Amino acid sequence: MENDINNNLNKIAFNNAHQDSMTNKENSINEDILCNNCNNIEDKKCQNNLQEIKCNFIYPPKIGLQNIGATCYMNSTLQCFCHIEKFVNYFKYNQYAISMAKDNKNSLTSSFKLLIEKLWPNNYNESYSQKYYTPEEFKNKISKMNPLFEGIAANDAKDLVNFIIMTLHEELNKAKRNNHNDNNILDQRNQQLVFNNFAKNFISENQSIISDLFYGINCNITQCSNCNSNIYNYQIYFILVFPLEEVRKFKTSNFISNSVNIYDCFDYDRKVNLLYGENSMYCNYCKQNSDCKMHTCLTTGPEILILLLNRGKGIEFNVKINFMEDLDLSNYIQYKNTGVKYKLIGVITHMDDNEMGGHFIAYCKDPISQSWNKYNDTIVSEVQNFQNEIVNFAMPYILFYQKSS
Repeated sequence: MENDINNNLNKIAFNNAHQDSMTNKENSINEDILCNNCNNIEDKKCQNNLQEIKCNFIYPPKIGLQNIGATCYMNSTLQCFCHIEKFVNYFKYNQYAISMAKDNKNSLTSSFKLLIEKLWPNNYNESYSQKYYTPEEFKNKISKMNPLFEGIAANDAKDLVNFIIMTLHEELNKAKRNNHNDNNILDQRNQQLVFNNFAKNFISENQSIISDLFYGINCNITQCSNCNSNIYNYQIYFILVFPLEEVRKFKTSNFISNSVNIYDCFDYDRKVNLLYGENSMYCNYCKQNSDCKMHTCLTTGPEILILLLNRGKGIEFNVKINFMEDLDLSNYIQYKNTGVKYKLIGVITHMDDNEMGGHFIAYCKDPISQSWNKYNDTIVSEVQNFQNEIVNFAMPYILFYQKSS
């Protein structure tokens, strides 16, 4: 069944990618990414478009961002987004993004267009004197769009990550929203049927650079203890949240340790939960309340995988996370031909301070030289021993991984 579903997913993605004309050199890159996911290496149009996107990338001038009042959370988040190669090129060169930014000055799209122009100037050379940019326009924009970011109060980087992804997708989504209630009539015990229906609706309703880069699919599987039916429910995700203290308890039930690794987090994420008693569920197939088992599995992995390491407060904050630059999720992603290997490209670290609210710093990988740079607001410095500095001297909070296969 898995191979059939894999092939069906790729066929859906490939057919959808070619519904729109690809004659425009600056056509939306979501078609290119969908074609890339389908593994059809013979498609010359897909290859040419992807190569064109690649060669447009400008060598990063390593420009910092000025802190304009407790905005280290914003600066670190923006640096990580602005080191995603396809994301940067989309806002620099894609005609649809350019027209959207020009036509709607009040949009977040226009603010990102301006930000990327400042951080990635086309005329950069050795004599370029600008060392940092003041993102006042961006801060004013998000303050108007969401009261959470008003004033100079310390905010959380995770809130801005969520806001950026959701808002940009809403602004740039070319698809029309449809209210599908197909799950009400589908036999949700038929995994292939449920998945095919979800994948078709997903692709028809989500056509933006954001959905292409950041959206993945996971599946919640519920097993009824009475009739033993497995009920499948697919959902979109764009960030995985790992509560480190709960992961530590899950891993170290028989001994004491304050350390976990990134794969422990994925093991925790797919653990089986028991729902019984007051938490039991009504089964539509055996028509009665039933104890059940529930777990989640990653169906597909997005191009950009974002992991949030939730530390909590107090003693929970001391949980140490060991992670790696190369991540192999072949044991966790169900449909492996959509890509299972990732490389780390960005890290947001957070040092807690109860009085000052803490401080966020970004570490970003140069997509050209592959070196690591530290972005501490306006101060930008190259990191010689990235792993040693992150593991021993900083606390990783949000990890950005990019698919490498």
